[in-house]
Amino acid sequence: MIDSFTLQALVISTLILFSILSSKLFFRFGFPILLIFLTFGMLAGSDGPGRIDFSDYGLAQSIGIFALIYILFLGGLESEWDSLKNFLAVGIRLSIIGTILTALILGVLIHYLFPVLGFMESFLLGSIVSATDAASVFNIFKTGSSDLPVHLKKIIEFESGSNDAVGVLLTTIFMNLITADASFSGFQFFRFFVMQVLVGTMMGYSLGILILYLMNSVKLGYDGLYLVFITASVPFIYAVTTVFQGNGFLAVYIAGIIVGRNKFIHKKSIFRFLNGYVWILQIGMFLCFGLLVYPSRMVNIWVPGLLIGVLLILFARPVAVFISLLRVKLPVKEKLFISWVGLRGASPIILATFPIAQGLVWGDLLFHIVFFVVLVSLLVQGSLIPRVAQWLGILKKDPDRKIYHPTDFDNIEFPGMTLQELIVPYNSSVVDKALFEIKLPEQSHILLIARGEQFLIPSGNTQVRGGDVIWVLAKDEVMPIIGKTFMAIS
Repeated sequence: MIDSFTLQALVISTLILFSILSSKLFFRFGFPILLIFLTFGMLAGSDGPGRIDFSDYGLAQSIGIFALIYILFLGGLESEWDSLKNFLAVGIRLSIIGTILTALILGVLIHYLFPVLGFMESFLLGSIVSATDAASVFNIFKTGSSDLPVHLKKIIEFESGSNDAVGVLLTTIFMNLITADASFSGFQFFRFFVMQVLVGTMMGYSLGILILYLMNSVKLGYDGLYLVFITASVPFIYAVTTVFQGNGFLAVYIAGIIVGRNKFIHKKSIFRFLNGYVWILQIGMFLCFGLLVYPSRMVNIWVPGLLIGVLLILFARPVAVFISLLRVKLPVKEKLFISWVGLRGASPIILATFPIAQGLVWGDLLFHIVFFVVLVSLLVQGSLIPRVAQWLGILKKDPDRKIYHPTDFDNIEFPGMTLQELIVPYNSSVVDKALFEIKLPEQSHILLIARGEQFLIPSGNTQVRGGDVIWVLAKDEVMPIIGKTFMAIS
């Protein structure tokens, strides 16, 4: 006789493992990986072959929030502040003005197309899907689209990481209007918004500085405790900020930026750990959301869901982007691409659980419509991002661009030294030369060479081939010389 815990562990682990193994096959056909986890969750749910009965929206909401704060924190860690700061104003415009306009435009369209929904319910639905989703955007940029211009990726990532505060605000406003909460006046809504943004920003910045200081100052007895410390810090930042009426999502994202732009002990191992940890959370979150959905109910809402998704993708989002970026000196094709990469995912689904938790009459209907819109967004927008980028002609094509970039490395333990990847051009002057023939500074060491699917431990007689990926450890001052040596064209 199998006990209930063993059975649950078997079912959950099998579902996760099967989803992960299947994702590689589906990704080859251009399907976003997170969409696959949603689909497997639906198949395992009450209406699917799995017949797992799960309808705890409160638990799903908690799981979603817990996963999202780690996704945002890791997104901040990997944001590369030096690339982001030059386009910060553009990201802020999109995250505030663009999100508000998307909600209002879509709300008006929903009401006139489906009069059965009142104005407030229509605006509530528009507000729930107004914010782009950090989990989906970060995942798409990690698993593909590597040839996009850096500034475009940073603008879109910042928008998706910071506009949850606006989405939460708009959803809260219209939920209170629907429930006729007279205690909320216009001034209180404005105060709520200001507190959310200002307190979230201040807490994120100050707690990020504090975490960075403690990481580098406190000598913990075991290396593994640094991983535990940074992991526990993320929900702490969210919770403390929320207690002080700030937006916890915004706070963890800003804290991630602050921590990530500086050196701290065990940075490399912490990045690797958080990447794996976030993957576990994303998989669990999307499987959980899939379990909540009843596909039989979606049969009755697929027409409005599809129409709302198309209007969001092709009209509301583009109009909001172009209005919010008026007088911003970005090419039209880049604005079009930003409009297209307004992916919806975990954030709207989490917000869609709020009306159900509040007991709103339309709560279940709104949740399933939002879920369908998310499916449309991930399937259509997510799978076509590379093609749209290619069609717009915004992929990087400069053959003389910088061909090496910093690799994440625990620099604090090796002061003054850097580990970098160098990709050898096929027409480089060092091709077919042995390493001992290449004159490199004394303060440098070739640690590893990746050639195809092979990894070579180099010796002096190892010959360099075009396309080799070479890892070099060297003093900071000589790294530019090494880069020029390998980039020199014969």
